[in-house]
Amino acid sequence: MSFLPSARSGRWLAWAAGYAIILWLLLILHRFVLLGDEFNLTLCGRWAILSLVFSGIVNGFGWLGARLLWVITTAGIVLGLCLMYLSTYQNMSGWEDLAGFLTFWVYSAGGLALGLIAEGVRLLVLYMRRR
Repeated sequence: MSFLPSARSGRWLAWAAGYAIILWLLLILHRFVLLGDEFNLTLCGRWAILSLVFSGIVNGFGWLGARLLWVITTAGIVLGLCLMYLSTYQNMSGWEDLAGFLTFWVYSAGGLALGLIAEGVRLLVLYMRRR
């Protein structure tokens, strides 16, 4: 994980901005290109807010030094995006968007939960070594 900035570094702000922009572009790509919906500025703004929230949470923990949490949560988000993209091509009679979005949420939340558990275990091991 040497590619990540160090804890409490100012570079995390740039990482958060880049993370939010990439996530936002991937979400609107799914909605407006893959699903073929008509462009909607309100929905585009909501995707931007969602991307900012995810980026703020993930990179905020990274700024605090929880690099393992950053990696696991990002993996969950990427897996959720991939599965959301795959659900686009399933024949669900109009439920593709909801099923894909819920899949994205479940895997993103699961990645965050696993990341929190992994960081907790790491901190517990460090605490036990110091004693």
